[in-house]
Amino acid sequence: MRKPMPLIASLVFALFASLASAADGPGIRPDTWAVPVELAGCPNLFKLAPDIYRGAQPSADGMAQLAKLGIKTVISLRAFNDDQDEAVGTGLTLERISFKTWHAEDEDVERFLKLIADPTKRPVFIHCLHGSDRTGTMCAIYRMALEGWSVDEALREMQHGGYGFHEIWTNLPKYLRALDIQAIAKTAGVAAAALTPAAP
Repeated sequence: MRKPMPLIASLVFALFASLASAADGPGIRPDTWAVPVELAGCPNLFKLAPDIYRGAQPSADGMAQLAKLGIKTVISLRAFNDDQDEAVGTGLTLERISFKTWHAEDEDVERFLKLIADPTKRPVFIHCLHGSDRTGTMCAIYRMALEGWSVDEALREMQHGGYGFHEIWTNLPKYLRALDIQAIAKTAGVAAAALTPAAP
């Protein structure tokens, strides 16, 4: 007897789609969460703070649009793309942290905090491939280290903010809950006072 493969495939796809979107449940969006922004070539773009944006991998046109917006520095969390091709001719400063979704490391967090707290780098755009998991983790760390959010508050935004967080990465919330945010911020030489808004 032949198995109904199209039906099975559809069910499997639906399962994974639900896992990808289950974190973005219904509810009223708090005013403190990042605000969605429409910009050509910049998918999943949100304004996290007056001078900090987050999103997915931009296209070449997206990089040009970010430069026009006033972005000075692009922080990529991807291991296999350095943004050089996309950002050519834009004047954007490119920084890359090879942050592994499956194995978060304190050294990457320290470097990120140093970059995000440096006023000469801002305004900043943070991205990975989808703008969901790696980006969400680092933005949660920013919230805790520089805005004083609790880990519960930061995780709520990360998982339910509409960024497409994939629940399969159960290690990321666990990493954030185990992270000594004060100690790592101190090691990075970062203080909340270092982050003065410089909106584009």
